[in-house]
Amino acid sequence: MRIAVDAMGAERGIGIVVEGAIRAIQEAPEIEIILVGDKDKIEEEIRLSHLKEIPFSMVHAPQIVEMTDSATVSLKEKKNSSIAVALNLLNQKKAEALVSAGNTGAVMTASLFKLGKLKGVKRPCLAAVFPTLNGKKVVLLDVGANVDCRPYYLFQFAMMGSTYAYKVLRIRSPRVGLLSIGEEENKGNDLVLQAFKLMKESSLNFVGNIEGRDITSGKVQVVVCDGFIGNIILKFAEGFAKTVLSVLNERARSSLPGLGGILSRRWLTQINKNLDYAEYGGVPLLGVNGICVIAHGASSSKAIKNAVLESFQFAKEKMNHHIEKVLARNREMESQK
Repeated sequence: MRIAVDAMGAERGIGIVVEGAIRAIQEAPEIEIILVGDKDKIEEEIRLSHLKEIPFSMVHAPQIVEMTDSATVSLKEKKNSSIAVALNLLNQKKAEALVSAGNTGAVMTASLFKLGKLKGVKRPCLAAVFPTLNGKKVVLLDVGANVDCRPYYLFQFAMMGSTYAYKVLRIRSPRVGLLSIGEEENKGNDLVLQAFKLMKESSLNFVGNIEGRDITSGKVQVVVCDGFIGNIILKFAEGFAKTVLSVLNERARSSLPGLGGILSRRWLTQINKNLDYAEYGGVPLLGVNGICVIAHGASSSKAIKNAVLESFQFAKEKMNHHIEKVLARNREMESQK
């Protein structure tokens, strides 16, 4: 399976992307990596890696979309950027998925323009995965693709998120919760109130409204909100996780020696694994007619590796096909009412 990887987007440089791509291939040899970016710079990083054999191909893309670039301007003025060229590979069926740690807005805008939406999708959305208290995972969407939403958009996010949780996270009949300021049916703004009605009358395993404290409790496996709220939660969670890990590391250094210290370090290692964003790879853009996984700008090689493996799993499970089927089934049910 061919996966196009944007070599130019990571804040830590091309070397991190190259290392992550190699690690992904080592774990899943059936993956074919296509590194997209400035060929001279990529080859220089490969030389520094002292690779005896180059386990991937390269496609030259001389332009770079900077993190400060406008998404729409970059689409018009940087047609030979690594993001644009990688998406062209998807559009031409020369690759099955894209992984990029570049400008999120540019990746979303270019994906929508070059690949289009899946049949029946009103708005694509970004889905993030979080750990929960019961050791499982929860999908939160949208986390930034749609700042202003309509009730039907949230309903479709729930359908896509539920499909993702079932097919990729292997959660049978995932419970769906609508994020609000209270659990009662009459709590929330007009958007939430109307979305509640749509979800309640659907085939979703909808449990009703949930509050912010319930997101990681394990109460539900899918949490739905608009992109404005979702992005704030995502950024807060990232900052809070860093704070927790920093405090725990400091405490571990001052822990008792001997067995107590060993147990503390083992416990800390597990906590780090649960809270480290690198474990979760990237955020899939659900609803576009292609597979796009957007990794964190400050991704480590581990995060790039996991983002590649995530895109591979996404493609392997034919996620887009299942999303279209679920949405088509829902439209059929609506027409029969």
